[in-house]
Amino acid sequence: MTFRHLMPVALFAGLASGQPAPAVQVMPYDSLMEDRASVDGYIDREEQEYPASFADKAAGITVSWGFDDSLMYVGLETKGRGWLGIGFGSPKMHEANMIVGFYSDDSAEVYNHVGVNNTHAAVQASDSLLADWEYEIDRDDETGVTTLEFSYPLKFPAASGLAVPGLEPGDTYDLILAQNTKTISLAAKHTNLSTLKLKMADRPKRAEPKPAEPAPATEGGK
Repeated sequence: MTFRHLMPVALFAGLASGQPAPAVQVMPYDSLMEDRASVDGYIDREEQEYPASFADKAAGITVSWGFDDSLMYVGLETKGRGWLGIGFGSPKMHEANMIVGFYSDDSAEVYNHVGVNNTHAAVQASDSLLADWEYEIDRDDETGVTTLEFSYPLKFPAASGLAVPGLEPGDTYDLILAQNTKTISLAAKHTNLSTLKLKMADRPKRAEPKPAEPAPATEGGK
């Protein structure tokens, strides 16, 4: 599997108007996410690999996720046979920070792009992220499920055109889920699309150290 950049193409374009109010989904905090999640293209539910998951019927994608002090860990699952992706920070493609991938018998690829109007382009300086985040996409031939997993910095790369600079605990953001169930061509428009709200859970407050108790007074005040 490779991480590559593409020229701008139509992808999440054509968000329909008049849709119902987006649902709010919470991404939980877990300080042990690095040990808990294995970014290997398979989500182990028996071991509760992720602290939360939900199935989005409109997108046809099941999302599993959690975050720690510096990274979010996300898994996307679909029975579609084309591309799938998730976009952070914008209710439409424009200015969204997008992770998109596909799996086929001939190739498997993952991309990090920023939305520009109804197209997308490579995130600037994304090469420097390769040492900082993991990604994998695979298909289970027995179940027919394609799984895209990745870890990604909560503070986004310094790319121009992003709606938000990152994800902060306690804040709420726009979220896009989309896929084309039939083709891996990123030039093809989505067949399924959903817009939601992402609520980042609060990071637990660290206990304040208790002040030292005063030493007992000695006899005679000495």
